[in-house]
Amino acid sequence: MQLHKEVLDMLEECKRFRRDLHKIPEPGFKETKTSAYLFEALTQMNPDELTVLAGTGIKAVFYAKNATETIAFRSDIDGLRMHEETGAEYQSEHSDYMHGCGHDGHMAMLLTTAKLISENRDKLTVNAVLLFQPAEEEKGGARRMIADSALKNPDVDRIYGFHLWPDVPKGKLAVRWGAMMAKTCEFDVIVRGLSAHGATPQKGIDAIVSTAAFITLLQSTITRNIDPQQEALLTIGKINGGIARNVLADEVTLNGTLRVMNDASYNQLMSHLRAMAEGLALATGARYEIKELMHYPCLDNPREMVEDFYRYVDMEDMLIATPVMAAEDFSYYQHEVPGIFVFLGVGGGKNTAPLHNPHFDFDEELLLNGVEVYVRLLGLFG
Repeated sequence: MQLHKEVLDMLEECKRFRRDLHKIPEPGFKETKTSAYLFEALTQMNPDELTVLAGTGIKAVFYAKNATETIAFRSDIDGLRMHEETGAEYQSEHSDYMHGCGHDGHMAMLLTTAKLISENRDKLTVNAVLLFQPAEEEKGGARRMIADSALKNPDVDRIYGFHLWPDVPKGKLAVRWGAMMAKTCEFDVIVRGLSAHGATPQKGIDAIVSTAAFITLLQSTITRNIDPQQEALLTIGKINGGIARNVLADEVTLNGTLRVMNDASYNQLMSHLRAMAEGLALATGARYEIKELMHYPCLDNPREMVEDFYRYVDMEDMLIATPVMAAEDFSYYQHEVPGIFVFLGVGGGKNTAPLHNPHFDFDEELLLNGVEVYVRLLGLFG
């Protein structure tokens, strides 16, 4: 990608931002050190507005003279509960946490963009809203940001999100219109039976036996109830139940996740899960409760925005993204205003470890590609 000289000149500062932030990863809604660092750095760039949202999130606004449009950019800021094993000189100082999903890079790109805006205010033709969002990984921090008026005052016309992506060749950008990342739902199934001694099983209702039947039936849920052309995944990752080897369990809890690419598949699968539970309740006497917990909507890029995005990039740098079953709470913003999500390739560099891996790292020079696209979208250098 051909970079503006002003962007190239920001490499060392961008690297410094990234490494400073990489050292202090924190969990969702507890990113206090991270938030303080961002606030101090942004204060020095003199935005027209600088506010704290969602507890630890930050919104910086730069107004342009006579602007008729407002563009927002979003970076996530939380880390992962994971012990880092990169051995880097800037390795995490928090032994139980790591920026293993590139959020340090996302923040560095947006801080660097803020610095460029600050130094070129007279060239800004649209209002720029920079959102640093907490709790993307598990708790849907985007919803709190939206509730705290992240997209209001000024009213955002369109929003962009970038994510470092090891499965995309380094320096390339990957995007597609339509569904690109999965709708996901974390759910619990609670199976309640009746405790009894193992020597007198007729006096109880074995929650484990009923649960085993439920899990067996689950294996056919996707293969026999969903169109094979539709992407869908259903996983039970944790089971807990029972108190002793010779006692019928009176309660078993299953923790699972469901990932699909459209609402129709989601509704069909959840309906089938509930129907299976009702049938097994009749057959075994156990009582079933299904709790739908955290939802992330499907990340769905509008075609018009994707086509418009191609005007700002070099075609040789673009790839069509392959849909992935990972989820991303940027989708909440898309339900409020037009927005697209783009993968920034970091694959094939100094480290090819996947995301959410204790060895994940990337070539920091690639962050400038993201900065370059941000400033092009802002029309900062013509």
